[in-house]
Amino acid sequence: MDAWTYLAFLAGALTSTGYVPQIIKGLGTRKMDDVSLLMPAVLGLGMFLWLLYGLAREDPAIIVANIVGASLTTVLVAMKLYYRSSRAAI
Repeated sequence: MDAWTYLAFLAGALTSTGYVPQIIKGLGTRKMDDVSLLMPAVLGLGMFLWLLYGLAREDPAIIVANIVGASLTTVLVAMKLYYRSSRAAI
């Protein structure tokens, strides 16, 4: 791998893990009231499109970054919906 590939993996790691602090906070507080559903939905769609692009280009940095990012986006949305529905039951 060349230096640009390492840079791409680093950039992907940083941008793909942006939801981790919010997920950790949500797990600790069990509250996701301040989390928007629209933002991760739009971002998740963008990540899915980047994933398709990465697959077409056979670029592992783009593929890995967007699989991780889309997975974390899915976790965040699931937490938002779960904690919202568990509060409605109370």
